[in-house]
Amino acid sequence: MSRTAALLAGVVTAAIAIAVPVAASPHASIKAARYTLGADVESINPTAAMLADDFYLGGYGLGSGKVANQVKVIDGRAATGILRDPMFPDGLADGVHVRSVVIGDGRHAIALAQIETQGYYSAYKQGPFGITEIRKHAAAAIAKLHGPAMNAGAIVVDSNHSHSGPDTAGVWGGVPTTYLKLVHDQTVKAIVNAYRTQQAVELWFGTAHAGVAGMPDRYPSKDPLLTNQFSYDPANAEVDDELRVIQARVPGTRQVVATYLNYSSHPTVLGSENKLVSADYTGPLSAMLSTLGGVGMQQVATLGRTQPARDDCDDKSATGAKADVCKINQYAARVFLRARQAIAASRPLTGVPVVGMQSYLIEDTATNAPIIALEYGGLAAGAPLYRAQNTPWFTANEMGATVFSGRVGGLLLEGGPGEIYPQIVAKVRTTVPALGHFTIGTAGDFLGYIVAPVSAYPEPIRRSMFDGDPLPSGNPDCSGGAAPAPVPSPAGCPSPIDNDNYFFNVSHTFGERLTCAMLRGAGAVMKGNDSTYWSTYALCPAFANDYALPAGTDTQFPDQPDLSAVITH
Repeated sequence: MSRTAALLAGVVTAAIAIAVPVAASPHASIKAARYTLGADVESINPTAAMLADDFYLGGYGLGSGKVANQVKVIDGRAATGILRDPMFPDGLADGVHVRSVVIGDGRHAIALAQIETQGYYSAYKQGPFGITEIRKHAAAAIAKLHGPAMNAGAIVVDSNHSHSGPDTAGVWGGVPTTYLKLVHDQTVKAIVNAYRTQQAVELWFGTAHAGVAGMPDRYPSKDPLLTNQFSYDPANAEVDDELRVIQARVPGTRQVVATYLNYSSHPTVLGSENKLVSADYTGPLSAMLSTLGGVGMQQVATLGRTQPARDDCDDKSATGAKADVCKINQYAARVFLRARQAIAASRPLTGVPVVGMQSYLIEDTATNAPIIALEYGGLAAGAPLYRAQNTPWFTANEMGATVFSGRVGGLLLEGGPGEIYPQIVAKVRTTVPALGHFTIGTAGDFLGYIVAPVSAYPEPIRRSMFDGDPLPSGNPDCSGGAAPAPVPSPAGCPSPIDNDNYFFNVSHTFGERLTCAMLRGAGAVMKGNDSTYWSTYALCPAFANDYALPAGTDTQFPDQPDLSAVITH
């Protein structure tokens, strides 16, 4: 039996073993708290008409390959269809979806939702289709229902950042405006449906470790699931390799209602050669989690410089789409088996049930000239960035974004608007005591890599400018010409965008600003005091302008005007 077949057989075995309810919990002597939970999954696959209208995938390269998105110069990554996964006949892993979970304590509820696209903005030039409107519109619909209170600030929405997902950011050519409306409508639907379907549950929390390839001393594992792009750099040795699981069960039984996994790995198992719409590994992984019962959902965590330790398909006869499905299933199965370890080690949340979530607006000056240039003139390069150009989202070079802080019992949940470097999360974890620390990446907005502290910058800068290798023998100036002797170079030969961590970093201060916002939020939701942890970090007073803004400020701005009749792409 091949490795892939063995792993996937393990998935089936797990489903059979766990799907049968057990009369009593193995920890029946522990009095579990009673929460409510509902979940939903909705397809956001583009229609055939959308696919025919210059529908691009995001994540590799830059632009559509068309000047002004009209005149073709080189081939871009226009999608040619949907990647179908026959392992899951219900379609749960076909293409892309929105997945949502709502958790309540009887008085309040919070929502966690994930859009399986490359990146999704707070607000869009085209109209009221952004994450902020999604949150507001879902909250307005929920306010008409009977149940625990849940305002827009209690709703977290992120994108899974699939590099085979629709380019809803507009960096790689974009998608039709009709698709943005589809994503908005389906995400609102998924959140409201999850709210409607809440039922009484016990919540079980457990963790396991992924391991990091090439770093066995710090992150040991027989089968490491992650890689660190700068594993050799002491300033960037931190990796968030924890798998965090919340499993909802019918009280007093092992019957599963939903399994939620929070895990850090770029959805980059598929390469740039793939041109079929796919959630990458997160789609089949969520589908595998659903085999345990109810709804499965994997939400990405700290994506900064954290990549999957992926293998090629074991079935060497597989080609094309079949090989791609094999690759993502193979990696997803490895993660799923590790998630089962976390479930096996889980314990119920006890004590008085409590949930809460708050959102904050943080504002910074963008210092990345290429990103600013693309925002205002990217259409000419085939990269028509869709981010709204009004207060507070982007005016001149001033930029606003949303940060989230919440709790479920003793668990702390933090969300940030980009690919967060692990050092940011580590600072929060070492400062804030909690039963568990969840991080939701690319949450509320999509701002590229978020780097902190300042000491982490040198290597991303170097690797974004140079290839990092010594100069080749006989070529001291990297020109390719012969020379009598090599000249060693610690920087290497020029290789722009050999690594994109620095080029897609919006500002040198945003990472520390995010750290302080997370510390503030942690104090508010865990201790009822914004300054409890914020005041312990010496850099936070430099961002007092953010601290002065009350929670929920990000949800107080008007919806974007609907320009979909004018901006069709």
